[in-house]
Amino acid sequence: MYTKTFRFQFVLFSFLCLAFVSNAQDRIFTYTYQSNVLNKGQREIEVWNTLRQGKQDFFSRLDNRTEYEVGLGGNLQTSFYLNLTTKTKTVMEGAQKSTETNYEIGFSNEWKLKLLDQVANPLGLALYGEYGISSNEYELEGKIIIDKKINNLTIAGNATYEAEFAPTYVNNQLNWEKEGKVDYNLAFGYALSHGFHITQENNFKNVYVEKELEHSALYSGLGFSYVRDNFWVNFTAMPQIKSFKGATNSKLNLNEYEKVQFRLLFSYAF
Repeated sequence: MYTKTFRFQFVLFSFLCLAFVSNAQDRIFTYTYQSNVLNKGQREIEVWNTLRQGKQDFFSRLDNRTEYEVGLGGNLQTSFYLNLTTKTKTVMEGAQKSTETNYEIGFSNEWKLKLLDQVANPLGLALYGEYGISSNEYELEGKIIIDKKINNLTIAGNATYEAEFAPTYVNNQLNWEKEGKVDYNLAFGYALSHGFHITQENNFKNVYVEKELEHSALYSGLGFSYVRDNFWVNFTAMPQIKSFKGATNSKLNLNEYEKVQFRLLFSYAF
């Protein structure tokens, strides 16, 4: 069932690619947002694929997000996501280890407002908000986006706060566990030719439980972006570099985070 859903999304995306022609929003980073938004009436399909691998025992997670973006005018856009996740991890059954696979499905809606332009103004500036509803938790996210384009160089930074609410049972009583996530992103992209960029991204991740810092780690990696007319594709490999809180014996935090993430985005505007 889950495989068929992924296959259906791929076929739908391929059909849209053949059916429409327009100009794409030129996003060159995979983890770091930029301030640009779609023009009024412009629409875009984005497909996100994130592979996360490596914890203390076997762990593999694949996140797929299919996004439909719409430009509303007035430097405002909104997006709707279908989120699908599959996780395979090691579990203990008595004294024996085995693996189990879990599936999650969710929906998200984002709103993005551009306040300043990265070329016309000293800095690009945008505000971003998103809420998410899934089968196992609820999420609220806010983000400040800044960026600047200087000749062939693009620099972008994000500050993000996300609140997650998950149901748990304590002494047979239902409780809602709140987890706060604070992320900082800094990214650099350099245009080697028209439409092709080499990128470098950094992601400083922090998790707070009951207002106490429980996990903190730095990811840093390289990638590329290719833009052609109304289509673009971005890829980044992001290994965990160092843990600052919650480190395991390997000096990485492999309880909350993974050793490495790979993200591939591709999009078509119409």
